[in-house]
Amino acid sequence: MSRLLTPEEIAALSADAPYVPAPRERYHVVVDAGHGDLTHEELNALRAGSVIALARAAHDPLEIVANGTTVAFGELVAIGGRAAVRVVSLATIDGRAAR
Repeated sequence: MSRLLTPEEIAALSADAPYVPAPRERYHVVVDAGHGDLTHEELNALRAGSVIALARAAHDPLEIVANGTTVAFGELVAIGGRAAVRVVSLATIDGRAAR
């Protein structure tokens, strides 16, 4: 079972405090690599090997989203042959990268 974070939980994730109280459930985390827009014809023409250009630079940080809320930004890395994400910055309460 998943749920959206409460405003208090979002504020706690964005705070500088070392302890973040968490809900009893697990967070559903998604790494958003970007998006692209295709026409109907381009979508129908997709085949194995097709490339979809994303609306971000190749080395821009990826968004790390927990229960629908951007909580951090990261970069793709490999750990033991598996894809992983290294956190490079935390998001502010408005979803932008903290500097």
